[in-house]
Amino acid sequence: MAQPDIEIYLLSCPTDRILDWLKQHFSIISQKQVDADLLQLTLANQHHQIDAQILEQAGGKRFTSVWINSDQTPWKTDIDCARNAFATLDCEVRCCHSGWQEDSDEDPDLWWRINKYEEGPFIWN
Repeated sequence: MAQPDIEIYLLSCPTDRILDWLKQHFSIISQKQVDADLLQLTLANQHHQIDAQILEQAGGKRFTSVWINSDQTPWKTDIDCARNAFATLDCEVRCCHSGWQEDSDEDPDLWWRINKYEEGPFIWN
């Protein structure tokens, strides 16, 4: 079952490269620079319009968050998306270990990290 949304964090990855990666999977219908760090997007994937955002300086000043507010993506999980982003962008990618759930018993600091040295769970605090 697909997660209700997708969110990943990219280390030191310019927004224009992230947009190029997103364009491989979606059409970008609109983009609006809300402030210096926040870009809101409307994406299209097959017959769906999807809200998304790119937030620079999230999770630490060197990380950029990519949030896609839909289960209609090419990826079932954050980890699937992170793997694809890493393969294309060649920058470290982090995401929640098992997707975020409000009532979960899982450690909220347990994350998944992919970089050129390793892939796997770690504590991000």
